[in-house]
Amino acid sequence: MNREKLISKKKILDYLPDYKGQGGARVSIHQLLNHTSGMKNTDTAKDENFLKYGIGFYHKPYQLKEIVANFCSNPIVNEPGTKFDYNNGEYMILGRILEVIYNMSYEEILDKQILTPLGMHNSGLISHYKLITGLATPYYKDKSLDHLIPNIPLYVEDFSAAGAMYSCTIDMMKFNNALFSYKLIKQETLAQLLTPGLDGYGYSVWIRGDLEYKRMERYGRIAGANGAWFHYLNGGLSILILSNTNLTDLGDYANNIGNSILSRKK
Repeated sequence: MNREKLISKKKILDYLPDYKGQGGARVSIHQLLNHTSGMKNTDTAKDENFLKYGIGFYHKPYQLKEIVANFCSNPIVNEPGTKFDYNNGEYMILGRILEVIYNMSYEEILDKQILTPLGMHNSGLISHYKLITGLATPYYKDKSLDHLIPNIPLYVEDFSAAGAMYSCTIDMMKFNNALFSYKLIKQETLAQLLTPGLDGYGYSVWIRGDLEYKRMERYGRIAGANGAWFHYLNGGLSILILSNTNLTDLGDYANNIGNSILSRKK
């Protein structure tokens, strides 16, 4: 068994001995990565309730350690490994594990291990306390409104390892190319990442489509801030779309582009 598979079997408590949640001794790294931890979901807010109730705990600034302790140590509601439930809290826990392993903040890890080596100079973690040149303002359309409004107030940095990044398509393509040329991780590790489990989900990505159009799909969304990343595994085609509104289904849009391009190659 290779090192990556051994690591994936380790439990939360192997890295975070002070973790108080029920899943500490039961939930594996593998289950955190593919959203089958069985833990109660950290995020309970639904899109249709954003304007009325806000988005969970994201309206007060926290450190990642505090977020994991206070909001990601939830009880187990499903047997680990038996049900897919996309849960931002699992990424928070994974981010905190990295902080403990590297003995530095998640932001420092991200910068030193990925952003700086790949020359991703227009990417990083958003913070309410710093100005980011050229950062687009996201706008949100609720079903109850007939017009766009700015995103509701929140501390985006609280999404931390689960989605507090900003970037641009050029930087994201640098990441895409490095990932699929094995400059970030080994070929066998990438194969694990792309192995679909429940709901067709691998490690942080969905694997969808038939053999001809088999693709990796990854989405990011915080109200009006939206992104879609497709990589066709047999055609070598990558599609990256970033948007500052929620008016378009970026998944359908990317899929239509991909199908159109690949059909012309036949």
